[in-house]
Formats: sequence, structure tokens, C-alpha cells
Amino acid sequence: MERKVLGYIHFRKGPTKVFYFGLFQPISDALKLFSKRVFKGAKFSFYLFLGGPLLGLLLMFFLWVVYGGFFGVFGRFYSFIYVFCFMSLGVYFLLFCRWGGNRKYSLLGGYRSISQTVSYEVSLIFFVLSFVYLLCSYDVSFFYFFQRGYLFCFLSFLFLLGWIFVILAESNRTPFDFSEGESELVSGFNVEYGGGIFSLIFICEYGMILFLCFLSISLFFGSRMFYVKFLGFCFFFVWVRCCFPRYRYDFLMFRA
Repeated sequence: MERKVLGYIHFRKGPTKVFYFGLFQPISDALKLFSKRVFKGAKFSFYLFLGGPLLGLLLMFFLWVVYGGFFGVFGRFYSFIYVFCFMSLGVYFLLFCRWGGNRKYSLLGGYRSISQTVSYEVSLIFFVLSFVYLLCSYDVSFFYFFQRGYLFCFLSFLFLLGWIFVILAESNRTPFDFSEGESELVSGFNVEYGGGIFSLIFICEYGMILFLCFLSISLFFGSRMFYVKFLGFCFFFVWVRCCFPRYRYDFLMFRA
């Protein structure tokens, strides 16, 4: 979806060669990545190098437990506290990835990524706690059903704008993609990664983007036509990437 949307917004077609309309392009890319040899340097800390992407993938899957089944095992009572706890552990994913490489470029990229993640997780938690105090509930499903009559996106429009900035920074998406700022950082904290381990990092990041889209719809847009709104929010992430240039890192941290 992202490649096709990026292509058409930039007046080009995007993937077209692999099967009809380029639908099998992601599958062919995945096969190529997982079949490539993983580079291992002499100074690498192998367990941290391998454990970082696996930890990030595991944390991402744990977050989705909130929405499993009918809002999952943790979809009642204290589900937001559960989300906060596992999102705060995402810093260790970045820490292990950059420390395992044992290189100065990954170290610099890791410093920037960790400081950005910690700063905007605090903002994200304060945004959610504002609604928690309003409704006196930590239950995700309670927010979902509470908005059948009226939507928070209209009652708290300024909060919605701030929330969009926060989740873009939290998910390392353009215009705040400093974790993978290729032009300045030579791919940032993941510069030594390749092959299947590299793809695990991006599976983790795109899983987090989808989770934040789900969370945004639950908080601001209610239950009606939920999946249509969800796809629209995913399209918004891609549209922002097409239309806005990368922000300056010092400006981003100054506004944290």
C-alpha cells in the first residue's frame, strides 16, 4: 500500500512487474531479504545484535494482545497500563540494536533514537492520561463504545493535532524519521543490519505504526466504520511521508 500510494502521489506507478499490479512485490522482497547472508563483524556482540530485533518484534506482538479477540485478555480494566509498560520497553530494543553493532555510526543513531523515543513517550502517556481522567477508566474497549454518541476528535480537536505529532515522532515516521535518517546517519542505529534480521526491524516498526493507528481510532474516532477509519489513518501516515520534508532534530527535541 505504501509503495503504490507513494508512487501515484509522485506521478509514477510504483511496483508493477511482479504479478498483477505489483501485488507480489512485498513477498519477493521478503524472500530476497530472508535468503541473504547476515553480516557479522569481528567486534559485534552477537547476542545483543540478534536479541535487539527479536525483542522489538516480541514487544510489538505483546502490544497487539490488547486487541486480540474481543479486545483481548488485557482489553478490560487496566489495558492502558499494560500498553504503557510494554511501549516503555521499546527503548531497550533500540539500545540493544545500536550496542550490538559496536560502531560509532550506530552509536550516534542510537543516541538520537533513544532520546527521541523517551521524550515523546512521555507526551504520549500524558495525552492518554487526559482521557483516562476524563472517563475514569483504563479500559480500551470503554473508550471504543463510549464514542457511539459523540466523537472525541470533535470535542478535543487540538488534542488530536498534538496526538498526531506525538505518534509520528514515536513511530519514527517522516517528517520525524531521525532513527533512519539515511542522508545524515547512514541509516542510523540499524546501519550494520542486513538480510532477515534487517527485515525483522521493519516488521516491528510497521507493526507499531498499525498499532498506533488502532489506538488512535479507539481514542478519537469511535466504533462506527472502525476499519474504514483505520485504513484512512494508515493512508494519512503515507500521505505525510509524501508531502512533508524531514524536520530538524534540534527543533523536534526543543518542542518535546
